[in-house]
Amino acid sequence: MDRAKTRKPHKKSRNGCLPCKGRHVKCDEQKPNCANCVKQGTPCEYRPSKSREGSNSSPVPIATLTPLSTEGTVLDLSPPVLPSISHHPDPLPLNISQLRLLHHYTTVTAGTLAHNADSEAIFTKNLVQTAFSYPFLLHAVLALSALHLTRIEGPSSSLHTEYCLLADRHHDAALGDFRATVRDIDQTNWKAVLMFAGALFPYSCTASVSAMDDMELAFDNFLSNLALTRRVRPMVTGFYQEMIQSELGQLIPDDVKGVNWEVQEAPADTELVQLRKFSEVVHHLYPPDIIDAYGYAIHVLELMFAVAARSPYPPSDALLKIWIHFISDRYIELLTEKQPGSLIILAHYAVLFRRSRDRHWYLEGVAEQILSIANAFVPMEWRSWLEWPQLQIHGGPITPVSG
Repeated sequence: MDRAKTRKPHKKSRNGCLPCKGRHVKCDEQKPNCANCVKQGTPCEYRPSKSREGSNSSPVPIATLTPLSTEGTVLDLSPPVLPSISHHPDPLPLNISQLRLLHHYTTVTAGTLAHNADSEAIFTKNLVQTAFSYPFLLHAVLALSALHLTRIEGPSSSLHTEYCLLADRHHDAALGDFRATVRDIDQTNWKAVLMFAGALFPYSCTASVSAMDDMELAFDNFLSNLALTRRVRPMVTGFYQEMIQSELGQLIPDDVKGVNWEVQEAPADTELVQLRKFSEVVHHLYPPDIIDAYGYAIHVLELMFAVAARSPYPPSDALLKIWIHFISDRYIELLTEKQPGSLIILAHYAVLFRRSRDRHWYLEGVAEQILSIANAFVPMEWRSWLEWPQLQIHGGPITPVSG
């Protein structure tokens, strides 16, 4: 008892910080951090004021149960380490540009790619969900969205250049990631690859329309995108039947559905009258390999014009791709060499682009570009064979192109 009375008197306080109370040490009550917490390097927290204590929520941190053994648990009354902004000095970044492009795609662009309400759901929902697992498809979606915005904004807009750059960057990223990640097409990825193939054609069409004052550059761009479109078909041919039976079958437009192009016979009558006459003329001028290449290209073109004539709607982009997929490698070689016959056939093909322009925004200017290329490289003595395409696309006489 005598020893108990010799204890030094000290001031008691109920206002110390919670960490000091948990350790049963005296707190100097300095705010915002007491000396003990500074020394221990722990967060310093004080009990809320009485006005807050009267609320429904408890101001005391909830104790956590810390198992010590299999026989029981004890309450760990030490204050929890609360999340603090100081623990995350770098803010979580948001890529506003990509979010804007994705929003525009789902709300606007996707609807322009669909040929009916059922297929629109595929573009807005299925394709986007798949794209989250395949970066090459997501980049293709963002490229299309940016490309669409360039058309909406127009060349005079201050944002036009920015969207053009974004479209090119995402398109390049899509192709790069596809080449790097897709080794084989199988049951796990064929849907993503097929959707990716479908997204390439609109971009290729728009990219083909370049400066009209440089026909060499325009022709090179056209050939590059033609080759890209031709490489797509072999990638998905093996899964075409599965596509028809899946939800992606809704993407097939009516004007190509059920048409067997390899056995289809040419119509007795065709509006490509001049092209048939051209085929008869060149039959006596060229060796068999060239005659066959030109003849088959004209044959497929006649089939396409006949199918388009039966539809009440403008030609779909799926119909436009048929000719690109079926022309022979020999024809491509002749076209690359700027042979007059190949360019004349190409000009007639451009008429379908002109008729489909009102249905697809990305086809604007493509027909005129193709006709200008043909007009630039076809010799004058062959120029009369371009009169019908000229009338169909421009409605007037051919305008000479320099260069």
